[in-house]
Amino acid sequence: MKKQTLFCMLFVLCFIPVLAQEFEENVKELENYSGLPIVPRLSTELLITGGSPENVALRNMLLTKPENPTILKGKKIAVLSTDGVEEIELIGPIQYLKKRGAEVHLVAPRFQTLPRKYGVVYPQQRATHILTIRYMENASWIPIDKFIDDVTVDDYDGLIIPGGAWNPDSLRHDPKVQKFVREMYSQNKLTAAICHGPLVFVNAGIIRGKKATCFWNVQIDIQNAGANVMDQAVVVDENMVTSRYPFDLPDFMKAIEEKILKQGDKK
Repeated sequence: MKKQTLFCMLFVLCFIPVLAQEFEENVKELENYSGLPIVPRLSTELLITGGSPENVALRNMLLTKPENPTILKGKKIAVLSTDGVEEIELIGPIQYLKKRGAEVHLVAPRFQTLPRKYGVVYPQQRATHILTIRYMENASWIPIDKFIDDVTVDDYDGLIIPGGAWNPDSLRHDPKVQKFVREMYSQNKLTAAICHGPLVFVNAGIIRGKKATCFWNVQIDIQNAGANVMDQAVVVDENMVTSRYPFDLPDFMKAIEEKILKQGDKK
């Protein structure tokens, strides 16, 4: 029996690289059936098959089952977002947390019809969903779980703000969002953001004097807001966690998981 078990383990270890190579070849083959993209987009397929250590780590995070699927059971996390959110930075964290037993809500501001003078028209679906993007490509409509004016900080153990340039730019101007973020941070609960997300921390007035990072193009903005900018995959300063880019998601989510568990230990 032991010999059979050992044989099975060796077989699996030898077969995993073959499966990975076959997966990458399939992705390349599928490209032969697609035309040129209409707009520049962020490809999840390329992100997880890029070959660099960051790409491998992202693939493992997205596709590997967690060792303990109940480690975050009983925890409630708000993922705060609106239109223009980078899809993988929204869905990646949501799935990571759910796979580990956490209850996760996509929290968004209610849609407000703009005055005619602005000339902006939205589809009716925006009343219940937000629009994700892949860099410059519109991607999918994701249903909203809770509206920002229906939740309180007491409902959650932590907060995550994904990136995408348009999403944080809209969120940061919303007074209800600013209040929610400030209260989450002041209560020493997990307050995390990735990519352009830390820009919301600027308007919420919580980033001055903190060690933080963000997407390279806006690092100067959070520096000008008083942050001590560090160009690394993840930066943790007390209950604030920040990251730069989708391939930093594995480090970002691991830091978030550890922070949530430590909060639970203090209670």
